[in-house]
Amino acid sequence: MISTFVRVLLITSAACLVIGTVPPLALVAALLWGVTLLLGGYWLEGKQTIFIFGLNMLLLFGLAGNSFLFFPLIFGVPSLIMALQLGNQKGYYEVQRWGMLSAVFIVGLFLGVAYYTGQENYLETSPQMIEVQVDANLKMLEETGLLRIYEQQGLSAEELSSQFTSIYEWSLRHLPAWYLIQSLLVVFVVIRIAAHYGRRKGLPLLERKPFTEESMPWPVAWVVIIGLALMLSGWEAANQWFYIGSNLVVASAPVAIYFGVATMVHFWRRMSVRARRWWTFILILNIMFFTLPAIIFIGLLGLFDSLLDYRGLEPKKEGPK
Repeated sequence: MISTFVRVLLITSAACLVIGTVPPLALVAALLWGVTLLLGGYWLEGKQTIFIFGLNMLLLFGLAGNSFLFFPLIFGVPSLIMALQLGNQKGYYEVQRWGMLSAVFIVGLFLGVAYYTGQENYLETSPQMIEVQVDANLKMLEETGLLRIYEQQGLSAEELSSQFTSIYEWSLRHLPAWYLIQSLLVVFVVIRIAAHYGRRKGLPLLERKPFTEESMPWPVAWVVIIGLALMLSGWEAANQWFYIGSNLVVASAPVAIYFGVATMVHFWRRMSVRARRWWTFILILNIMFFTLPAIIFIGLLGLFDSLLDYRGLEPKKEGPK
């Protein structure tokens, strides 16, 4: 009979082998690695989990070198931290909290090292890079015949080029936010898969509240408020404070939207059948024709619910252990 330690070591090592040698399957393998590490914290001692993680990182370093380490780090380190918390009998939300804090730390460390080692070009807009991407997009539109359709609708190639340029500039200036969103999403998915596995196997671990009873942690609301304040302070000059604030807001937006949906579903379930139909119809119309305002409204709903507690969830803020 293979021991649990050996089983976890073999699964995580196989996942790391795929990450380092089969790029198309790297994402799936990384999720398997993270989930296995997290669940390993339930069965193994902390020292054993750390030892397995160390061997995994040595394997990844040997396969791909340090140039590829950021990707596995945002999967591995938060999963390790969550595994150690799970081993200490912490509940779902405390395990998730520590995983997300470690993910934010890893991204912040990566961005800081990139800046102070002279690789800040990863964080800044490159006009040449944007021009190449815009030209490639216009060429693709021309080859597929879509450019002609846009021109018939009154959009010239120059106008499309300007729009593409604005989109790329905005995206590149918000790379820190995209890194943060990616790392937080990793934690969210890994712990959800682990909790689902534990529930199916009847294991007493990672029990979470119903979706409609989940509420956004109040510090996230203050991150958004600080981000908005920084944006306002640098609005006219569009300086570094403006983009620091906008990155904070963009990174927090998916979190606010998630909890905004939870708030909406909570109130929707308390409505009569007829009211549900009307509100569903109105919501679908708003999403179809006023997509951005509808998304902003849902995000604000989640944001203010964490501060004002619309649903009266304050006594239930701590998740089950």
